[in-house]
Amino acid sequence: MKKGVSKYLQYVVVAVVVVILLCGIFSIVKRLTGTSSTGALSKGENGKKSEKVSEKTADNSVPMTRLTVTAPTAHMRVGEEMKLSIETEPKGATNTELKWSCSEKGAVKISKNGVLVPAAGGAKKTVKITAKATDGSGLSSSFDLRIYPEIDPSKPMVAITMDDGPNPDTTELMLDVLEENYAKATFFCLGQNVGYYPDTVKREYDLGMEVGTHTQSHKQLSALSSSALTEEIETAIEVTKEATGVAPLLMRPPYGAFNATVLEAAKSHGLCAVNWSLDTEDWKTKNADATYRMVMTATDGDVVLLHDIHEYNVDAVRRFVPDLIAEGFQLVTVSEMYEARGETLEPGTIHYRTDPTTEASEETTGAAEEDGAKAPTVAWGNQTTSAGEDSSSTEDDSDDFSQD
Repeated sequence: MKKGVSKYLQYVVVAVVVVILLCGIFSIVKRLTGTSSTGALSKGENGKKSEKVSEKTADNSVPMTRLTVTAPTAHMRVGEEMKLSIETEPKGATNTELKWSCSEKGAVKISKNGVLVPAAGGAKKTVKITAKATDGSGLSSSFDLRIYPEIDPSKPMVAITMDDGPNPDTTELMLDVLEENYAKATFFCLGQNVGYYPDTVKREYDLGMEVGTHTQSHKQLSALSSSALTEEIETAIEVTKEATGVAPLLMRPPYGAFNATVLEAAKSHGLCAVNWSLDTEDWKTKNADATYRMVMTATDGDVVLLHDIHEYNVDAVRRFVPDLIAEGFQLVTVSEMYEARGETLEPGTIHYRTDPTTEASEETTGAAEEDGAKAPTVAWGNQTTSAGEDSSSTEDDSDDFSQD
């Protein structure tokens, strides 16, 4: 009996030793292969996980030699989205997957195919976005993006517009203020000045300002021949396009003067004419305090007129931009304001202002050049006048017109 028990215990000991040896072997195999031995031997759950790990291991046999990521614009608002352009070489690169990062955590979201959407937390921030190759090539590509707050149509907004520039000595300082406050404005530039200072106009565009045309040389369009009218508009469009890369969509007629012929010419060139509802008369007062006080009378939907060529306006801009924002105004471009209010800016029409109710209103008239010259009277109708409607005046008397 004792002999049988002894033999049984020997079997048990041998079995335990075998199990220990097998476990040791399995452990060694697992360490060497980096996989579960049970997964390698079966098609169970562990096997599936092993397959997923294998799928994530990219083929880097042909690495990228060039990676370039570009954004269509250097600015956007929260609530917008844009598709990034991603270029890689060679065409046969085996792994083109990118890892995205942003200098401000949570400021943007980027999909795998390069669709960028700013997050609410990115408002009023300028961030650097970087794409890095994951194929071991070490390639990367970065760009800067300026993020503006989302426009709230239910809140008051005004469109500040600047005429006659650019003048680097003054325009650049005004742009500094707008940039610092993440505010926008619309610049109606003279083509001849754009030709002199294209870098300033390019900065306007890159910051997200709206760049419109004030024609080539500030001639009264309603008094020009057909050929001269066309030349004033076309030359200004071309030089502006050269500076910014895009053709302007808005035009401010010099002196605010227009007639059916002017609007028809604007329409044929894809331009919508925009005048103003609040004239600061800065050219007359030549005083920063006066300009500041006038701008601060603006109401929701106003298009405000001043000039970026004058040194005395620099201080006014430094004051009214943050103060308007503090009073709850959104400083937007003309096009942004109309879009937010559901109104359109069609080529060949003339506009003065918009407001939440989109009601037409009688607006201020333009005034004379700084040297005191007078331009013929024009009729100032309601908010919108279309090409084909005669808006010229046949009256003999005339009003003073500002340099606008």
